[in-house]
Amino acid sequence: MSDSSGVSVPPADSDAREDSWLDHLVAEAPISELVRLRDRATTGADAAAAAAADQDLSAALQLRELLDQRRQRAAELAALNQIAGQLTTLRAHDVLLREVVAHARRLLSVDLAYLGLVRDDHMVIEVASGSLTSQLLGLEMLLTEGLAAGVITKGEPVWTHDYQSESSFIHDPTADAASRSENIRGLLGVPLQVRGQVLGALFASTRQERHFRKEDVALLSALAAHAAMVIENARSVAQYQSTVTRLNAVNDELARRTSELEQTLQWDKTLTQVVLRGGNVDDLIQEISGLSGQPVVFVPQGSSLPGDLALNDDMDRAQATVATAAPEAGATIELSDRHLVSRPVLFAGRHLGSLVLTCTGEPASDELLLLDRAVPAVALSLIAEQAAAEATVLARNALLFDLVTRPSMTSKGMQRQARLAGLDPAGTYCVMVLQIVDDDQPITTKEDLQLPAGSVIAEHGTRTLIVVPGEDPAELLDSQRQHARTSRTIGIAGPARGASELAQSYREAQQTVDVLTTLGRSGEAATAQGLGIYRILLTYTGRQEVAGLVEAQLGSVLREEKRRGVPLLATMDAYLDHGRRHSASAQALGIHANTLYRRLDTLDRLLGDTWREAHRATDLHLVLRLNKSATSLGSGRA
Repeated sequence: MSDSSGVSVPPADSDAREDSWLDHLVAEAPISELVRLRDRATTGADAAAAAAADQDLSAALQLRELLDQRRQRAAELAALNQIAGQLTTLRAHDVLLREVVAHARRLLSVDLAYLGLVRDDHMVIEVASGSLTSQLLGLEMLLTEGLAAGVITKGEPVWTHDYQSESSFIHDPTADAASRSENIRGLLGVPLQVRGQVLGALFASTRQERHFRKEDVALLSALAAHAAMVIENARSVAQYQSTVTRLNAVNDELARRTSELEQTLQWDKTLTQVVLRGGNVDDLIQEISGLSGQPVVFVPQGSSLPGDLALNDDMDRAQATVATAAPEAGATIELSDRHLVSRPVLFAGRHLGSLVLTCTGEPASDELLLLDRAVPAVALSLIAEQAAAEATVLARNALLFDLVTRPSMTSKGMQRQARLAGLDPAGTYCVMVLQIVDDDQPITTKEDLQLPAGSVIAEHGTRTLIVVPGEDPAELLDSQRQHARTSRTIGIAGPARGASELAQSYREAQQTVDVLTTLGRSGEAATAQGLGIYRILLTYTGRQEVAGLVEAQLGSVLREEKRRGVPLLATMDAYLDHGRRHSASAQALGIHANTLYRRLDTLDRLLGDTWREAHRATDLHLVLRLNKSATSLGSGRA
């Protein structure tokens, strides 16, 4: 009879014999022992007993094979379960991979098991169990050649009973050298796959030829699946840790920037409050020094560092560094005993100066940040101060010009105008008008003109009005001539006391400049009294007298010039300017000599032959110059 598995079972009447077979099977006796048991049972037995003994042996061998298979399956399941359990508890993926490779070697009863991972266009052997040499670990194999290439590229198991003689694939010389070192013959490789992506391959090999069964392929594939999960988990953990690290770094940076922003807002609020309280640049610098705990100074553009910032030869180097630093960038100067940190103060492209912080060691980041935040506040405060100063100057200029051009009709009004313009209503002043000939000259300052205290300067177009305390215009003229520049034309009048006299002196000083300009004396200085005969041009009455004189002496010439359109006065003036020399006069007028002779003949006819004589020529030359100046000053004559 037989059981459900098809294995023959001894008859029930042979209990003693059955117990003997079962005892041997339970004791896992070797096959040779089972054969000896059969031989003892058949010794001296009849044919029926011998046949029964042979049948018992066959059944025992079948049971033994079945038990071995189930024991193998149990071991395989235990190994897979162990690995599965370790996947959830053990974080060291390299340890898990070694476990998988060791289980593969043991469960498949092979001599060597190893695992490789894909790295770009290579596969690198990472783990090995049962290797004879160190050549295998770290071996790099191309993904285009060898048995491994088929496993990786196809994503399917590949095996051979004898790797050395296999001709179904292109051999990789590197892999062949390693296989010879390890004496690899039978070789089975399965892919490590996760969601269709091949991560590498798991290999089992023997040092004798071996035909691998489907069960071997299935078992190694199951182990490879676990290994793939180990690798995927390791990569996920690494990615997670990298993400956490990045998030922590981002959070730290965000916290730092938030703290920095809060600190910056607090600094801005503090500095704004200083400005709103009416504080000036010095108040701001004092507040910045208090916030930083380090000395801070403002160095205006073109100025030197304060002497107390350096007490040795480092001063020259510090000065040079700050002076040569680019306007848009700061500078850090390391001295022997301290550091100087400068930041440029800019406004609308203008370099106003530098903020300089002094610290004993390397400047801290918050100190640098405070310096950067303070720069805009200092720039705005500087511009506000400059705007206020300019507004004050403009207002004073307007008041001064009102005083000398439109004085108040009342005594109290005049006194108020004078005080608002910066003058002493009871003081005595000289009035100076200065005209810059060269447009590129800088704006005139008190220091530039060497003026005494109490002087007031007002810019008005191309001219400058200067009211100077004093009673002697000649003394002021001498002072200006000592510091004179040829690019300045200066007219001085006075002395003046009170608004009305100041207005009169201003007109005379203006006209003095006009007379000097019309006489071709630009760049000279003169007082109204020093104009001599040309002083007649300073008054309207005088200019009327000049007009009458011109009519009396040159009326006929004026009328002839107007009738014919020939510049007879200009011809006469050039002729007398050049000492009555014909060639020089013709050249100056840009005309032919014959043309000059014809014009002179006309003048002889109008004025008589004596006009060329020395005494009369001098008188006429003076009349011509007076007429020319009066015309430029607005006499109304042609």
